Amino acid sequence: MALLEYTGHLSVLQAIISVLGAYALYGILLVVYRLYFSPLSKFPGPKLAAASLWYEFYFDVYKRGKFFLEIKRLHEVYGPIVRINPYELHINDPDFYDNVYSGKRDKHSWSADMFVIPGSMISTVPHDLHRKRRAPIATYFSQQAIRQFDPVIRSKLDILCSKYEEYMKRSEPANMEFSYTAFTTDIITEYAFGASFGFLEQPGFNTEYWPLMLSASEHSLLHKQIPWITKLRNLIPLSLLLKMKPEMGNFVVMQNIITKQIQAVVDEKSKPRPDGIHPTIFHGLLNSDLPSSELSMQRLLGEGQTIVAAGSLTTAHYLKSATYHILAAPQVLNKLRAELMAAMPDPTVLPPYKDLDRLPYLNAVINEGFRTSHGVLARLTRVPADDALRFHDYDIPIGTPLSMSSWLSHMNESLFPEPEKFRPERWLEPGADQLKNYLVNFTRGARMCLGKDLARTEIVYTLSTLFRRYDMELFESDETDVIIAHDFFNPRAKMDSKGVRVIFKGKIA
Repeated sequence: MALLEYTGHLSVLQAIISVLGAYALYGILLVVYRLYFSPLSKFPGPKLAAASLWYEFYFDVYKRGKFFLEIKRLHEVYGPIVRINPYELHINDPDFYDNVYSGKRDKHSWSADMFVIPGSMISTVPHDLHRKRRAPIATYFSQQAIRQFDPVIRSKLDILCSKYEEYMKRSEPANMEFSYTAFTTDIITEYAFGASFGFLEQPGFNTEYWPLMLSASEHSLLHKQIPWITKLRNLIPLSLLLKMKPEMGNFVVMQNIITKQIQAVVDEKSKPRPDGIHPTIFHGLLNSDLPSSELSMQRLLGEGQTIVAAGSLTTAHYLKSATYHILAAPQVLNKLRAELMAAMPDPTVLPPYKDLDRLPYLNAVINEGFRTSHGVLARLTRVPADDALRFHDYDIPIGTPLSMSSWLSHMNESLFPEPEKFRPERWLEPGADQLKNYLVNFTRGARMCLGKDLARTEIVYTLSTLFRRYDMELFESDETDVIIAHDFFNPRAKMDSKGVRVIFKGKIA
């Protein structure tokens, strides 16, 4: 009996050893294939990156969003095309940007659902399906639609200014990261659901929301590498999750809020909206000709999360960065204010958008803000499904995931001399119109940012109003509060930054 038991244990041990041996052999053969037989083996790059995704994991997860800096270093070592992981090539050549992003392009399935919102546009892999999902929403982001929504944008700006004036009375610094995020979030949620989150009215502009969204962005880097981590998190009761990891628990709470907002729209979609009430994105989506399979609550929640996050964080980051750079450069501030004073004799009357958008120096400031804030910082991976591309002496195999980074294009010294300097004058010099072709903060192609016209309207109105109406100065803030230190898909400054803070000293007549 003992002999049989011993033999049984030995058989189990041998089975375990066999399985582990098989896995080890598979791993060795996979590495050998990736290094020497893969269609990408001819492309330059570090062997470790070609062999395993753990290279990217180290910089993005362990080092917290530092892979973008490593990619820059790799280009300095290996040249303009680099293999950055077993599947993907990264290109650093601004003149090649349209080749990567224009035409029929799928997403890379490995990274498509990094935000755990399957079925949303941002997670949609096939080009054709993405077009179908984008179409009913795109109409709400046209210039004509944004002009209809103009009164709401102005009303939120009025609330923002009234809150700044409360800070002025108390002689307290305002955190521009929090205030701008509240402003853009209240606008996009009003537009999406017909009811805003009301962050502008909350104490401190809701100090929890911005860190929450950046934490969710950082988590996307881990989920991309280890998807089952999120599935495990979802098994934890919300009450316990709020105690263990409050930012993740609060993210679930926000998902629940968005679900309720969407459900309210679902419940009233068949009712005509009263005269004078602007149309909303989700009323339009629910009344579109999309099949019912495309209107499930899970998919609507994914689109809701995408629209809210995309419509708030990048524009808020832009406004924070531009505000810092303008206040940190007196010559820029003085030129901008002089132009605005001529265009806005009465600081309390905001001219029509089309008039403000024609101001040359304001446009130069805005373009330089686009260049230095970068939009989404992450490399955006595309897969040319049908056409083979040639880059310099390299033939890129069809179906190869390719990526580029707005940050590297915008900091290209040959295009933008002294790229680290905020210098609006570069957009007023000869050749500036051609230079605009290299601004890719909204990316390009069929997946170009839907909200670019809404974002520009918010930017034009906000910069015009604040720098015409108020005398402001920076409070305990420096360039390290805007220099990008981490790529959490969305850009982030150093982790211990207290944000760009501003003292509103008084009104300008």
